[in-house]
Amino acid sequence: MTDFEATIIGAGVVGLSIARELSKNGKSVLVIEKNKSFGEENSSRNSGVIHSGIYYNPNTFKDKLCAKGSLSLYSYAEERKINFIKCGKLIVACNSHEKNRLIKIKKNADRNKVKVDLLSKKDVEKLEPNLNVKDALFSENSGIIDVHGLMINFITDIENKGGIINFNSKFSFSKNNESYISFYVNDDCSFKIKTKVLINCAGLNSQIIAKSIDGIDKRKIPKIRFVKGNYMSMTGSSPFKKLIYPTPQKDGLGIHSTINLQGNTIFGPDTIEVDDINFKVTETIEEKFKRSISKYWPDVKDRKLNLDYCGIRPKTGTNDFIFMCKKINQKVLILNLFGIESPGLTSCIEIGRYVKKLINQESL
Repeated sequence: MTDFEATIIGAGVVGLSIARELSKNGKSVLVIEKNKSFGEENSSRNSGVIHSGIYYNPNTFKDKLCAKGSLSLYSYAEERKINFIKCGKLIVACNSHEKNRLIKIKKNADRNKVKVDLLSKKDVEKLEPNLNVKDALFSENSGIIDVHGLMINFITDIENKGGIINFNSKFSFSKNNESYISFYVNDDCSFKIKTKVLINCAGLNSQIIAKSIDGIDKRKIPKIRFVKGNYMSMTGSSPFKKLIYPTPQKDGLGIHSTINLQGNTIFGPDTIEVDDINFKVTETIEEKFKRSISKYWPDVKDRKLNLDYCGIRPKTGTNDFIFMCKKINQKVLILNLFGIESPGLTSCIEIGRYVKKLINQESL
């Protein structure tokens, strides 16, 4: 007999969304989190942007889950009265080469039935007079959300259905039985927990956790690159009412301008590949930020930017979410999630639904 039908490792926004979906479906659920509270890593270290689903390559998980996820997230936020602003987003082009990129992005958005409009310089100036760009794409369905409030509501849903969330609980090694997976917490081998489904949603530590799970082929664990992204806040009034994005870069969407729910302007993230997990903001970045931002807003050179926070993206070789599913003895299931970065927040509710579908397909 098992203690729980499903155990989720990691109480970030995606882990909580999965736990919410499974507990809503009637399963007994345990969430274990190594930190003292929920969402202390990447879930609280992003722009809080709700993406509309216009960038991603066809038939990827990002493509399949983001556009649907945007609708699901807005609907849930409205239902629960979670603070959000559907302010819209401009993706800007400063030259003809970048305009060609906008046209490609628009084709992708059209394929995904996501509404975007190609705007001329004159049209852009009507929306955002402080911008100095050649053209732009306008995505009216992009916005920002209170991520902390979102996670609080997920936790409420989980606990109302009898789910349990344990903090300060570090996953230790596991062992498989014929009818359950057993594992330990904080290396305490005197306290064994048994579960039928084990879901590794540990974010930046997902590949480390996967290596400690019995029954996983270690050769199939994908290699993960860590890409650090710093953010800077701006002193004084905000120059924009909408989100302002450059055309996408290699490892991200470029140093963009967002507004938070208090009306302050936040710039970022940049992209710096790193070898380890360290949430200390890189100090020598102001010149780089101003140089990048000045391409679409030259007046930034006269404004004060302040070091704020940073996040780290786990990048897979495919630049997509990876769901690695392993069924053991026809009775137990191990699911590892890798590369859950942007648009993980936007996709979180749909990721929860997809994981539930995977489990149901295995008749567990």
